[in-house]
Amino acid sequence: MREVKPGAKADVRTALLRFWSSIPCHLLALACVASYYVATSWRRWNDPLIDFGRELYLPWRIAGGAVLYRDVDDYYGPLSQYVNAGLFALFGPGLMRLVVANLLVFAAIVTTLYLLLRRAWGAGAALVASTVFIAVFGFSHFFEVNNHNYATPYAHETTHGMLILLLLVAVLMRWLAKPVNKWCPLAGFLFGLTAVLKPEIMLAAGLLTATAAVLHRRGAGRLTIAGLGAWAIGAVLPTLVFAGYFLRHLPVMEAWAAACHAWLTVVSTTRYTGVVSNIHFLGFDAPWSHLIQHIAATGIAVGVIAVVVVLGRILGRQQDGKSRAIFGIPMLLAILCASWSCVVWIEIGRCLLGLVSLYLAWHVVTIQRNPVSAGRDVVNLRLLLAVLAMALMLRMMLNGRIYQFGYYQAALAGTVVSAVLVGEVPALTASGRWRRSAMAAGVLALLLPGVAVLTVESQLAYRRRTYAVGEGVDQFFAFSPQFDRTGELVQTVAEQLRHQPAGQTLLVLPEGEMLNYLARMPSPLAPFFYFSEATEGGREQRLLETLKQRPPDWVVIISRDLRARGIKRYGERPGAGQLLVQWVTTNYRVDRAIGGDPLDFRQSGAIILQQDRLKLPDKPSGQR
Repeated sequence: MREVKPGAKADVRTALLRFWSSIPCHLLALACVASYYVATSWRRWNDPLIDFGRELYLPWRIAGGAVLYRDVDDYYGPLSQYVNAGLFALFGPGLMRLVVANLLVFAAIVTTLYLLLRRAWGAGAALVASTVFIAVFGFSHFFEVNNHNYATPYAHETTHGMLILLLLVAVLMRWLAKPVNKWCPLAGFLFGLTAVLKPEIMLAAGLLTATAAVLHRRGAGRLTIAGLGAWAIGAVLPTLVFAGYFLRHLPVMEAWAAACHAWLTVVSTTRYTGVVSNIHFLGFDAPWSHLIQHIAATGIAVGVIAVVVVLGRILGRQQDGKSRAIFGIPMLLAILCASWSCVVWIEIGRCLLGLVSLYLAWHVVTIQRNPVSAGRDVVNLRLLLAVLAMALMLRMMLNGRIYQFGYYQAALAGTVVSAVLVGEVPALTASGRWRRSAMAAGVLALLLPGVAVLTVESQLAYRRRTYAVGEGVDQFFAFSPQFDRTGELVQTVAEQLRHQPAGQTLLVLPEGEMLNYLARMPSPLAPFFYFSEATEGGREQRLLETLKQRPPDWVVIISRDLRARGIKRYGERPGAGQLLVQWVTTNYRVDRAIGGDPLDFRQSGAIILQQDRLKLPDKPSGQR
């Protein structure tokens, strides 16, 4: 047998280590992790009634010739809805067709994020942090209404926006490393795309750009007029394109308002920002109480990290293998057990903004003390990622959470904190390869149980979703009726309505564009729900006048708990559906009743009503 030389063994070991830490190997590993979470949640991602129906209904209508903000309404900017409408125009409408596109967007997000994290904190930290991003934020089911994932997001502006923001970080990093004007129009264009998406996405892009400008001034000097001009041209281009499109369908002022809809509704009206639920989402309903909770959670998190650091340093001082095993194994098991049983991981979002803010403050102080240092590009990238993480969490600044909107608002904060703990804390608190490895092992012992606990909780929720709704490319699974009857109601109603003659219209009260989509029946009204900001302030009367001019062929009243919107019973007063319900009950006859009273939040039911031809005037010829 040929003897293998020690040098050859070392070469093989080095080659294997290089392979296991390579970009292709890590991306393959991340693809396997993502595949597991996609497979175990397959077709169980969306709620059968709330929010995601809009994400199917609007592109279906736009692909059929409707104009956004004229024929159909939306909260946000036009980019995502027209991208999805383009997909439907090319391949036909279908929930799973949209899911495939969303999974491609998610793959681009993870790849870009991993490459940025790898550059900022190293290969190992990037792999761990990207795994946390996929496992905790990618396809989890922590909230009763499940539209908070990257397969069926409650708003595609969030997932499209995440990709654009990460690409903006990459471009700004290149510009800071080599400040030439060729990067300026691309950075401006990416910023401009956020201006036709969603307000908080635009805010995050603005803070990113401002941070890069400050870092550039500290390094390369002042911005050039040519660079600023190129950035400005790129920034206004997306809005100009949409303005040109809307000018074909709307008057001039309305066309510009439509192109600027993403941010104009925030600065010019309180129609959405003044809603009670939005105040709660920010945590401003009880600001001092929430602030104390967040400060306490941040303090506890800092204390736990400090304990892990101390234990890691003690382990790192062990010189021989026997003492390392005697001390290290019990220590890691203790951290694992404590992390599994003592940490309330579902509420970990309360400390994320505080941790990112502390990290950002520490970096700023470090830069002030050492304005010129080696590794400036890495420091700049870390700052940009931390600023982006903090900016996204401003939308939940006093109500931080990884569930609900946390899938994108807290996702980067959780990812950055994980990367810092694995890739930066060991290097700062320990010297020598063994000591840093011991510290990293302690951090992993802290993080991995959290990922496992959250995965188990999410999987338990998914296992309850066994009731099939829709058919073919539109089929998905809702909660079994023994847990929640909403899916059963939607399927029963949709099954009856989809067999009606083509071209009929449907109004669903108080909300239910999923039914409009599944039955392929458009609504005669542009808004996609009929309560709260859509009906308050005299808007319900205006909706009623439109209905009198364009009465729908069918009306469905379906259960929807609106207590969070200040409505105990839909139809209880004007502005809360009373005018609409009275008009419907006067002019429509009951075709079928399913379950209990749909106006009572304690019951679960639906009523299908058909137009009473004797009570409503005939529609003008050609009107639908």
